[in-house]
Amino acid sequence: MAPGPAAVVKRAAAAALVAMWICQEAALLTGWEGAAFAGVAAFSLYFLVALTGARSSQRGVIAAVSCAAIGITLHYHVSHAFLSGIESAVLFAAFLATMQMLRVALEASPLVGAMRTQFAGLSTAQQHDSTLLRAHLLSSVLGAGGLAVMAPLLAPDEPREVRRAFAQSALQGMSLSVLWSPFFVAMAVCTRFVRDVGLGAAILEGVGMALLGLGLSHFLHGARSGPSPLSTLRRTLAEVAVLAAAIILANRIWGLSSLEAVVLGIPPVALWTARRQVADGPSKLARLWFVSLESIAVEALVVGAALVLGEVFNELLVRGIVSIPHGADAWPILALISLPPLLMLGSSLLGLHPIVSASCLLPLLTSIAKLHGSVVIGSVLLGWMLCVALSSFVVPVMYAATVFGVSQRELVLGRNLRFCAFFAPLAVLYLWALNPLLPMAS
Repeated sequence: MAPGPAAVVKRAAAAALVAMWICQEAALLTGWEGAAFAGVAAFSLYFLVALTGARSSQRGVIAAVSCAAIGITLHYHVSHAFLSGIESAVLFAAFLATMQMLRVALEASPLVGAMRTQFAGLSTAQQHDSTLLRAHLLSSVLGAGGLAVMAPLLAPDEPREVRRAFAQSALQGMSLSVLWSPFFVAMAVCTRFVRDVGLGAAILEGVGMALLGLGLSHFLHGARSGPSPLSTLRRTLAEVAVLAAAIILANRIWGLSSLEAVVLGIPPVALWTARRQVADGPSKLARLWFVSLESIAVEALVVGAALVLGEVFNELLVRGIVSIPHGADAWPILALISLPPLLMLGSSLLGLHPIVSASCLLPLLTSIAKLHGSVVIGSVLLGWMLCVALSSFVVPVMYAATVFGVSQRELVLGRNLRFCAFFAPLAVLYLWALNPLLPMAS
């Protein structure tokens, strides 16, 4: 029986994702500019194909974001920023394809059966704690890729309500790692704009917020008795330490970013993990990988379009075409700290990537003498964390919904929305209380 039009579109979009992955790998391995240009061409093809296969609601959002990016590019002559945005989108597409490769390899591993049995033996509350901490640790190094590593813990026939609870717990853990992990672009953006705060101080302050969030999540949904969830995570702790060391090494020796290190380094790890299946014949694993790409191909375009708009809008900030109004230094400290979470989440729900809103807010807030730099970083990271947990224009919500087999709506609403509603005010109060305790720059 011949596949229908929708299936053909998904296959074509998945093939374009594979092409972008190959181009990105070639560009990183060889430094050949032609590979980067080929990646841009593959993205153009991917855009047209995936847009055709998108749902009508998705198509309208993607078209609006894309038209805004193209209109700004033509009006202000910032074509280099537009191309830079496409290159960022290609890198993210390659990252997603790489993490799908690792997910398929893990699912093929004989260890998965034992891990599922151990996980199934936990109570519902214990499963929440274990999922929360495992996702937090893995995502602190792999970002959204940590969710792909988590996915094989769920058996294919798990009921939808189990999948939903698992996905919500994993997304909570992943989003809280944004608050402190040096491997996220969020921390890199913040420390670049707030130069008087060292990376160590920013991480320490973020760890405090993350612990507050983990404690709150445990209080709301975790186990009141039983063994500590850390007792089942010794292997995860070791894996995270090795991955972090490898990424740091790649950055120091070859100057690769965290995303580039993952794209280049994870495929050998995936092949080693599934080495028995590869020895028996790699074609089956390759088919499984391609099918997994079909499941994310269309949804990934939403994030790609947002990244392009983000790069274009950021160029307007650099040129001073878009500026932030002054006079905010008269606002109460509590209002200033609350500003990034409110504005970043609101703009992200409309399609603006948090890197853009963060780039707008950081110069404004760092110019206000009564706010310590660490508190400025904390408030922006809190806004970024809320975007990661609640906005489909940032990778994790889209990716978690796909890999765990739930809708984006049910992933965001309910437990996660309630958690964010409790956590955000607590985190703002934490930063407000911390501000007077920190020494101000003279």
